[in-house]
Amino acid sequence: MRIRSLVLLGFLAACGGGSDSGITSTGGGGGGGGGGTPVPTTSVNMAGLSFNPAAILVSKGAVVTWTNQDNIAHNVTFADGTIKSIADFTTGTQSTTMPQTAGTYTYRCTIHSGMNGTVIVQ
Repeated sequence: MRIRSLVLLGFLAACGGGSDSGITSTGGGGGGGGGGTPVPTTSVNMAGLSFNPAAILVSKGAVVTWTNQDNIAHNVTFADGTIKSIADFTTGTQSTTMPQTAGTYTYRCTIHSGMNGTVIVQ
């Protein structure tokens, strides 16, 4: 029984867990929009069921590219409906143009709970 509990705990941690799981994610796109110091880049990798970097800093109108390195389906769904979200894709890259309005824009993969990120437009 102990081994089964440890396997389940490991699975929940790998998937980001949920807020009710008792597991707190501290990196790679944890709950609430992917914290941490924003990295000035227009490239985000999807690997290990997280966005890396989870928080990025871009200029107005920048084109941001997401690369799926997990070989399982992910998507990029913005909370702000004015930004074009990216449908499920398994491999390769997809891109989205950021708005001309400065602000903080959160996104997530709707397939994997806890897989979140933030784009700060300046």
